[in-house]
Amino acid sequence: MNKLTKVELLSQIENVQNNFILGLSAISVLSEPFAVAHLQKSNCVFGKHVVDFHQVASLLVNVTDRNRAFKEFTTMLIRGLIKESYEVVNAYTKSTQQREEFRKQPWFQFYRLIRNCVSHNFHFNFRKSDKEMLPVSWRGKIIDSSLDQQSLDIAFLGYDGAWELFSDLKSFVNEQLK
Repeated sequence: MNKLTKVELLSQIENVQNNFILGLSAISVLSEPFAVAHLQKSNCVFGKHVVDFHQVASLLVNVTDRNRAFKEFTTMLIRGLIKESYEVVNAYTKSTQQREEFRKQPWFQFYRLIRNCVSHNFHFNFRKSDKEMLPVSWRGKIIDSSLDQQSLDIAFLGYDGAWELFSDLKSFVNEQLK
């Protein structure tokens, strides 16, 4: 495996951020009154496949279904934002011998446990070593042993918390990594 450069790392972090923002903008567009009519006549073609968007249009018509679909979509966006950013920074810091700098960040253990949680169907599953270092906190939010085997309610971190956590990681990448 080739070693990632800082420029490539920054590019990947920007891609993660852009994907999150694209997803949020998709929700904005799908919330517009014209969206259902547009989706009912639209599709996507790739290779030999044609995927029509009738299913999405049907979801948007019913408020309960739309809200559930948007919640699931934003859950996926948060998973991508947290997991992908952590993984790329973790790989970079390992390959550049900066892992200790990463691990020293005051938010590192919190981020790592949230990353593990979102990677495992939004459930906390603490290892013995995790339990030994608990509790960990970040910006007033606390992960302690009572959360073991519990699902992560989106209200715990919130969409704003996910963005702020990512922003802390991004600042670290920009300002402290070589």
